[in-house]
Amino acid sequence: MNNGTSTADADTIVTSLTTWSAAVEAALQLDEPLRAATLAQVILRRLPRHLPTYQRLLRAAWHLKRWAEGEEWGRRLLRADPANALAWRALARAAEQRGQRALAHATWQRAFEADPYEPEIRGGLDRTLLRTADAGAGNPAVQPLNLACLARIYVRGYRWGRAGAIYRQLIQAAPQRIDFQVGLLAALWQQRLRAEAYELARYLTQHHPHLIIAWSVLDDLGDVNDKALARDPIATMDPDGEFVRTWLALPFTRGQVELVVSEREAALVETR
Repeated sequence: MNNGTSTADADTIVTSLTTWSAAVEAALQLDEPLRAATLAQVILRRLPRHLPTYQRLLRAAWHLKRWAEGEEWGRRLLRADPANALAWRALARAAEQRGQRALAHATWQRAFEADPYEPEIRGGLDRTLLRTADAGAGNPAVQPLNLACLARIYVRGYRWGRAGAIYRQLIQAAPQRIDFQVGLLAALWQQRLRAEAYELARYLTQHHPHLIIAWSVLDDLGDVNDKALARDPIATMDPDGEFVRTWLALPFTRGQVELVVSEREAALVETR
């Protein structure tokens, strides 16, 4: 390949995970979801739990209107990132496609709380809202922002103190909502409230072992034993930190990760 790769043996080539992730992203940006899916499978054969690839396959499925497929990727993502707006969007659209209007609306609401300004989400929430004719059926409703929406807006604006204060209220009202606990963890971590962030991360890794942010915090703040525990989940889900850095929008870096592929697979990146 022409991207600084080297030959591992006669039939394989050492490439980087970054190269492949960039190729999948480029295919999506060029409106080539089928090519993106083909390239993504090369990554998943080596890293079957790779979260950035799940995220990109979710976008490809949405573009192709493969609602059931999108629902599957969405469910996988939500185990690791329960506030993932595109994952909730995929589940909502699949429920709507099956005619489950009440479930679809409730799921659109979860998507709305994760990203209140995403147009498709606002449209889905309005589309599944039960209204009488007198209430203006057919006219888009103005969706009020609740506390969960406000917390997400503060997170996106890096206003961690305000976000954390709201998440504490939300957890008191709905302790079963893991997305609220994840939001609080992000706020604590970014405020460098180390002791509280560490304890919450430990609790979440013990009770919800697929949460990528919890493992990332444990690896950052924990001792050598914590880092050893976090090594495998991070290596399988987000080895170069792209998911935490890009989709959770948190400052986080890791080193380059090698991906050993066949010559035939390597040619997929070069072929247009």
